[in-house]
Amino acid sequence: MDVKLRVLSTGVLFFIGQISFAQKTGKDSIPKETQIDEVVMVGYGKQKKGDITGAITTVKNEVLQEQPVSSVELALQGKAPGVQVASTGGRAGNNTKISIRGNGSLSASNNPLYIIDGVPQESLGNLSPEDISSMEILKDAASAAIYGSRASNGVVLVETQAGRYNGRPSVSFSTSYGIQEIIKKPRLLNASQYKQVHDVARQNYLNDIQNGVLPNPGNPLSLTPMTDTGINTNWMDYVLRTGSIRNNQISFTAGSAMSKMYFSASNIIQEGIINGDRYEISRARLNVEQKFADNFKIGINSYFTYTSSNPVADDNNTYQPYSNAMSAPPNLAVYGADGKPNRFNFNNPLWAFERKVSDRWQKIGSNFFAVYNPVKEITLKTSISGNLAVRRYNRYDAPNTRRGENAGVPWGYGYYSTANNRDYLIENTIAYDKRFADNKLKVSVLVGQSFQKWEYEDSYIQGENFASSDLSWLVSAATINQGRSYMIGMSLASFFGRAQLSWDNKYNLMLSTRYDGSSKFAKGNKWGNFPAASVGWTVSNESFFNVPVINELKFRASYGLTGNQTGIPYSGGLNLIASGQNHDQNPGTAVLDLYNPDLKWEKGKSFDVGMDISIFKRRINLTVDFYDKTTNDLLYRLPVPQETGYNNILSNVGSINNKGIEVALDSKIIKGEKFKWDFGVNFSYNKNVVEKIGTKAGYFTTGFGSIVKEGEPLGSFYLIEALGVAKERYEYKDQNGNVTKVVQAGDMIYRDINGDGKIDSNDRQVFKGGIAPIYGGISTRFAYDKLDLSINAQYSIGKKIYALYKEKQLSGADTGYPSYSANMIDEQMNYWTPENTNTNVPRPHLAGAISSWNNQRSSRFLENADYLRITDITLGYNLDKTQIGFIKSMRVYAQVRNPFTFTKYSGADPETYYVDQSANSSQNTADTTKITSGYDLNSIPNVKVYSIGMNINF
Repeated sequence: MDVKLRVLSTGVLFFIGQISFAQKTGKDSIPKETQIDEVVMVGYGKQKKGDITGAITTVKNEVLQEQPVSSVELALQGKAPGVQVASTGGRAGNNTKISIRGNGSLSASNNPLYIIDGVPQESLGNLSPEDISSMEILKDAASAAIYGSRASNGVVLVETQAGRYNGRPSVSFSTSYGIQEIIKKPRLLNASQYKQVHDVARQNYLNDIQNGVLPNPGNPLSLTPMTDTGINTNWMDYVLRTGSIRNNQISFTAGSAMSKMYFSASNIIQEGIINGDRYEISRARLNVEQKFADNFKIGINSYFTYTSSNPVADDNNTYQPYSNAMSAPPNLAVYGADGKPNRFNFNNPLWAFERKVSDRWQKIGSNFFAVYNPVKEITLKTSISGNLAVRRYNRYDAPNTRRGENAGVPWGYGYYSTANNRDYLIENTIAYDKRFADNKLKVSVLVGQSFQKWEYEDSYIQGENFASSDLSWLVSAATINQGRSYMIGMSLASFFGRAQLSWDNKYNLMLSTRYDGSSKFAKGNKWGNFPAASVGWTVSNESFFNVPVINELKFRASYGLTGNQTGIPYSGGLNLIASGQNHDQNPGTAVLDLYNPDLKWEKGKSFDVGMDISIFKRRINLTVDFYDKTTNDLLYRLPVPQETGYNNILSNVGSINNKGIEVALDSKIIKGEKFKWDFGVNFSYNKNVVEKIGTKAGYFTTGFGSIVKEGEPLGSFYLIEALGVAKERYEYKDQNGNVTKVVQAGDMIYRDINGDGKIDSNDRQVFKGGIAPIYGGISTRFAYDKLDLSINAQYSIGKKIYALYKEKQLSGADTGYPSYSANMIDEQMNYWTPENTNTNVPRPHLAGAISSWNNQRSSRFLENADYLRITDITLGYNLDKTQIGFIKSMRVYAQVRNPFTFTKYSGADPETYYVDQSANSSQNTADTTKITSGYDLNSIPNVKVYSIGMNINF
């Protein structure tokens, strides 16, 4: 094909292949049936892309194959409009959070529903990226409503590889090895700088005493000059390391006239950037399908996953090694004379590594299905599936460790817990597909029934007083002091239906409904109905449409209801009692929770209008969507009078609205015989507003400084506004003009909102930005002959981070010597002096009243965290059979993940996310950390990964 330089009407230069436009004369020159033949997954089936009336984004499996990642979630970063994927840090393992079109819940789950081969799952963790055949993301209610009460946060549909009938046997093998390093190492004060700040803080204290600003404390110990120890320790050198990641996968496919199969096995071993942090996951998948006749087949899709990890302490944990390394004084030695980590009046970061932790999961699941076509137009399908997840968690603090002591005496503590989580699902569907009116009218009808049940078992036992540090199992504990076991169950029954009509590939109508019944709610509120409707008009297929450059122009609109009951307790709407409560040291029973007979599910209503356009022989494709989604009857625990004997009651209290726009552009800029250039970009804007929460105050705080308030978005901060460092003496006055407080030059000034002359909690105000309203991705791919280069990026605009760690790391030696303040970041060296007044870092000071004033929770530590991150660069080379003989094909590649981040955020990572490993999402519990996003507690930053690998097909 000739490659010519053309100037498009936009004035942008594109290299495009020679294009000839067929003129229309009332009929399309290309048969309508062949214009759009791509098939995509929808709920309980597949549909031709041209018939789609909802907002659905497809992530092609080529993206997963050519840009290898360790988890499926990472492959979605920046790839789909409306889909926000946050990597929560550099811990070993899968650390991602996904939101689709914002967050709409307070206590229930904000996670999407994952459907893998037709089976609902809690996550994508059981999938290898190489196992995926296709992936669709259902974003609007019309697409997702067929899943009813679990689809409020969108749906991710995944179909795994299945082999081909009459397919030749083939084997694929992929392997990669990479090294990991911290994305940005914090710059801490060395020993001399640390001493300098203390000396200045001490001198400022003495000056204020001499000037009568502060009373004379009588030469307390805190005014003793700091000793020069001659030690200069960089604690990060003892906590951080160069990590590694190894990934191996093998798969086998085969097929005959009556059967097909796919088998894969994979293993990932990741050594994290924190010492001792290790994660390993092994997966196996077997998909088999067998025909017994042309109209009858059965199959099974099954998987097994084994995960083993040695996790690092949570971000807010006292012993988190990374945050303790940030705080540890640099003028002290790491080890004592006995070779053990030194004992201080603060946490030695190495104490974290003394605890032995083992966390293991074994997961197995399968889906058996049978498909029968009594006649060509009717398809009967039944499926039975089940999942089993077994966890073993073991923790041990040996007697000879710091945490294993009891009042300074070697003691030892052990903890062992198990979990057995299982669910099963039975579904039956009948599908009818028929064409009428000379094939112009297509009718598709689906009806079905579903029943799913979950059972969660949990137990733990705890012991203490071990005879030896080498005997770590609880059988060696002298005392078993605690234990617990329980089992809970939930179920969901459903009936659903969908009708789709298509006329002459121009007009499309879809109607669906789902009727769900949940065991979580009381009689009268168990059942909910979730209908949806959508329409589509393919204007480009009209006879009057004659714009040769436009190959497709389609308009879509949809409206529907979805629900949410995932994540609230199994007994949320039930009147239950529990036993084991102590009454005068005797066993007994008590009401478990305050009963709310009116409790029901959250219900979301969503409107979407969209446009799809393809031009230049589908070389450029543009999709635009506008949506408005409101979640009503929010599930939240409201406070109740103390005389009830309870603190709160789970209630339906309010609503949250998400509205926005999504734009996705995909283009094949150059399509030559040897050289190709693809470019894609997507943009999402989501405006989130808490409309009502049902409390008298209209707001509630959620910890760290977050607030949920009517009229404001989730992820808002509730802070005092910092006005900067005073350059001269400043006075606060009350309404009567009386001086209430004097701030010396070099100390912080805050805005007195109510004018009472005091700075307190009444002066807090709302700051937005914990969850970015604007986000998206950019991707490009170049290919020349057998060489290819792909570059992907994601961006976030309007994001703010509260650098909570700076309350300590910019404290200005607030505790003083010999108590030892936390170490500080190098920003501290820009502290205020009479010669350095153009700064936002106040003067160091030992007086508690002044240091606490300067370092209180305020907008001083709230930073702009907009960023553009190059998520991966992959360079590959493809060898064909003529070069390598018996091998069909081989691709070798080099990849770097997260090589560049462009941001004004001064911390280590603008993508930082507070991690609480206990905040797991399931049918019974919800991870609510999404609504308190935007805090940096010295979270472990993301990592750069440099890897090489190859894919071989035999």
